[in-house]
Amino acid sequence: MVKFERVILITVDCLRADHVGCISGGNLTPNIDKFAENSIVFTRAFANGPGTNQSFPAILTSTYFLVHEGLRLNPYCVTLAEVLRSNGFKTVAFHSNPFLSKIFGWDRGFDEFYDFMNVTKGPSAFVARKQKGKITKMLMRFVGSVLGASYSAKIQRLLKKAYYKFSGLRIPYLEGSELNKYVIEWFKKNKEKRFFLWVHYMDPHDPYVPPEEYLPSNFASRDEAFEYNLAINTDKPSKEDLAILKRLYEGEVKYVDTCICELIHFLEDKGFVDDSLMIFTADHGHAFMEHGRFAHAYDILYNEVTHVPLIIHGVGKAKIDTFVQLLDLPPTVLDLLGINCPPTFMGRSLLKKMKGPSIIFSESAKPDLINLRYDVSKKAISCIKDEYKFILNQLRGTMELYNLEKDFQEINDLSEKEKELCSNMLSLIEKHLLHESTFKTKIKLLKTIGKAR
Repeated sequence: MVKFERVILITVDCLRADHVGCISGGNLTPNIDKFAENSIVFTRAFANGPGTNQSFPAILTSTYFLVHEGLRLNPYCVTLAEVLRSNGFKTVAFHSNPFLSKIFGWDRGFDEFYDFMNVTKGPSAFVARKQKGKITKMLMRFVGSVLGASYSAKIQRLLKKAYYKFSGLRIPYLEGSELNKYVIEWFKKNKEKRFFLWVHYMDPHDPYVPPEEYLPSNFASRDEAFEYNLAINTDKPSKEDLAILKRLYEGEVKYVDTCICELIHFLEDKGFVDDSLMIFTADHGHAFMEHGRFAHAYDILYNEVTHVPLIIHGVGKAKIDTFVQLLDLPPTVLDLLGINCPPTFMGRSLLKKMKGPSIIFSESAKPDLINLRYDVSKKAISCIKDEYKFILNQLRGTMELYNLEKDFQEINDLSEKEKELCSNMLSLIEKHLLHESTFKTKIKLLKTIGKAR
């Protein structure tokens, strides 16, 4: 087994797998594709939820979203960072997503955690939660609209305009090139040789305002692109507007690809790539009306949102077409390092799963962002088993079934023709939910008696 001195996790917000060349073709990501040439590429990896809140529990704690039920990290779940720190790794994180901030416990296990909430100004809706003023509630509702809560497109646009006007922001996150500067500056000040580094890029997230060299020709400036983003009715965009939004998104993908290239080149120059386990993935994708919906709302579980890139570098070269899930990423990291998994991890190492199929669940529920919780009385859950994907959406009262081997775009719903198969998939979901309920009780007990780790 290779002895890895470093673990480097690179994640990207909103990056669709079909926009990554080494997975689905195209030339949007030449640098990621080059990185993938000597890596294991999983062409059919799935996020365990449709948004950051629903997906990252799997990526960093190997647990499903419903184990947490809110924006805050379940205190009984052990993070990958905690395990690595206890095994001698310096742990450091860089990102600017407010939903992954220390406010919600995502700094747990990190020696140094930079979420840049003071730079992006975005956390006011979270930091001021105890204040009951109208401004706080307005900001919370704005964030809810961004996540896809039940507000009309017109109200969403008004809230966004108000938010950006009063915050003075044009981009509500730290751009990739700026994020890299902080990472590089950290390395200049630190001499750590054994570390776990997590870097999360936000650029493919809306609003789509890539630097000028990545803008479509019909935009003269980033400001013009920004105003265009705010003006579009994304509930019912015209074909022309949708095509322009796609080109803007593609510009962001190209831009983040160059930022990742810059970071990897820096790490190579410092000799940090050799003897490093490097992982690249995304928390979710983004819908462009493939199923009549835009963005990555909490109840979209189609592949345009849940199919994500997954590349592991440092363990050989292969292309794996088996269906896999991000829940298995933390156990895979520990397996490759020769470290035992804590009993709170729900996944299993991909090294042990490559030879056989997995049952993959993706979960969500309606957000209640005023109280920083989710209403889990009604859920949206998908289940992939063998070649079939079943989607149970209690929020909309629907059930759908697709054959992903023949219909990866999920066009032909088979639920009416395959009622017995639907019933079997529904039973799998019921067993899964029962297991989660039992699991939450178990990990609370383990933490109480001090055996969670």
